[in-house]
Formats: sequence, C-alpha cells, structure tokens
Amino acid sequence: MSQIYLYVLIASLTIASPGPGVLLTLTNTLNYSLRSALAGIIGVSAGMGVISIVAASSLGIIITTSQFALIIVKVAGAVYLAWLGIKLFRSTPKKMSDSGRYRLLPSKSSRFRQGFFVSIFNPKPIVFFMALFPQFINYEKSFIWQFCLLSAIFCILVVLIHFIYALSASTVKKKLANGNMFSWLNKIGGCVFMVFATGLLISALVPYIN
Repeated sequence: MSQIYLYVLIASLTIASPGPGVLLTLTNTLNYSLRSALAGIIGVSAGMGVISIVAASSLGIIITTSQFALIIVKVAGAVYLAWLGIKLFRSTPKKMSDSGRYRLLPSKSSRFRQGFFVSIFNPKPIVFFMALFPQFINYEKSFIWQFCLLSAIFCILVVLIHFIYALSASTVKKKLANGNMFSWLNKIGGCVFMVFATGLLISALVPYIN
C-alpha cells in the first residue's frame, strides 16, 4: 500500500478520460442544475463500487474469461447507451416559469439509475479493476481491508472528478441560457452516446466477424 499515491494518479487519469459516465455528467448538468446532476454522479460512483466487488469476486473472472458472458454484458451496455442517446436526442428542454432556465424534468432517482446503469453495463472497468488492484495489494496483509480501501478511494475520486466536470459545465451553461442551444447540445450528446453504443456493439461482434 506504499504506492497509494500512484494508485490515486492512475485512477484519477482513468476517471477523467472521456467516456459515457463523463458525458452523462455533462449533459445532466447542462439540462438541470449542478445540484441535480449530483444524483447522476453518485449513481456512477455507486455503479463503480458494485463493479469493483464483481471484479474482486469469481464473477469477475467468469465475465472476463467467458466470451459469451462478456458479449452479453457488451450488448446490454450498447443497447442501454443507445437508448440514452435516442432519449437525449429527442428530448426538448422545458422552460421553468420562475427562473427562465431550460431543463428536462425526470426525478433525481431517475438520474441516479442512469448513472448507475451506465457504469454497470460498461465491461471495461471490470477488466481495469482486475488488472489494477493486484498491483497495489500486499497479500501479507488483510485482502478485504485493502480492497475496501482501494474501492472507496476510486468511488470518492469518481465523485470529485465528475463534480469538477459538472462545475465546469455549469459555468458554461450560464453563458448558454438559450433553449435552441440546449436543444442542439442534447442532439450532439445523444449522437455521442450512440457512437459509444456502436463502438461497444462492434467490440462484442468482432469475434464473430473475424
């Protein structure tokens, strides 16, 4: 555990890299308020916590070594990301009568579920955790304690880094208080989600194409 700072650096760079979770945080912030976007961020973090548990269990080995299981996870993830993309692309911001801001109106629990499932249906973190955790665990000490610490650090970093993204998006949003602009941003975000979905689906079908 003496290399904990290196772990924090690697985890931070991984979390900060653009992906479905980051995109969800940005679109939630632009469509809602910074506070509301936190529900999605917490969902992403909770999903990562579940994935870390899966990676530490025999289920993680099954998913990463069984081609069929991995394909199922990838296809499910592609379908979910495509659904989010289509939903975002077709969405129309609604103007709030009291503040004049534009946003959609799903519940915070809905945003939490979106963040959670975006994490759960992405197989890459499972492989990442299975490759990274062993490098920072001292097997002469308690495995469970070290695993819980590494997982907790990762989940906290997810919240902190995604909050920075959300804060940046919130700052930009103040300069884009225009319904048409938000509509176009939703369409762009929806298209990017569908690109992620297509990439995930292609990676699932490659074994059958070759």
